[in-house]
Amino acid sequence: MKKITLPILAILVLGGWLSAQTLDEVLAMNYQAHGGLEKLQSLKSWKMTGKLAITAQGLEMPMVLVQKHPNKMRVETTFQDKTIIQSYDGAKAWWIMPFLSEEAQEMPQEQGKVFGEQADFENPLVVYREKGYKLELLGKEEMEGTPVFKLKLTKTDGKEVYYFLDAESGIDLKSSLALKMGETESLVEILYGDYKAVDGHMMPFSIENRMDGKPQMQMTLEKIEINPAVDDALFTMPVKKEAPQVAEQK
Repeated sequence: MKKITLPILAILVLGGWLSAQTLDEVLAMNYQAHGGLEKLQSLKSWKMTGKLAITAQGLEMPMVLVQKHPNKMRVETTFQDKTIIQSYDGAKAWWIMPFLSEEAQEMPQEQGKVFGEQADFENPLVVYREKGYKLELLGKEEMEGTPVFKLKLTKTDGKEVYYFLDAESGIDLKSSLALKMGETESLVEILYGDYKAVDGHMMPFSIENRMDGKPQMQMTLEKIEINPAVDDALFTMPVKKEAPQVAEQK
């Protein structure tokens, strides 16, 4: 019996090893699902136009998001005929909140830090080696009934981000990370869906943000422009307007 059992076990182990995907194979699937590695590397900017729904408050607003390599981002939303602007110029985050002030102001430190991290245009799954990140394939599991590959990205500051890729196509379905604001830590999940081809790139036209399992925001895009010309001045904080001086009467 021993002479029969050992070869069978060896065959089973070998078969499992041959069928298991490596990290490089899963990444190759992901790149191809997005149009190919060259397409991903050619991305330098985009402009997204659509609607932003604040789920918890039942609000829906027109939205324009512009992002530029390597880490510039500007988001404009319109509410009650007033335009709210949030921007990151590569070093500083600022906003214009017209219901509080018409003047541009720097974001509070914690909000600014989070917004600045979101402005990073480079795809971590493409440039993780260049950035010194550690990327691991944790295996395969199910996400709401769909088989997915689960990847773990560890940044140089120790932050961990998890990616869930469709096991059949390789396309991104979700990313998640623990976000700490003050003394509170929450699980933030971003779900991607409604993929459409734009100039050879597969882009998600539906992006949902959840916090601790509860829906927070939903972006429904109507148009995505790939590599539009974008002036850096768009992201720069406006200079504060000086109050006009009244001439003294003699």
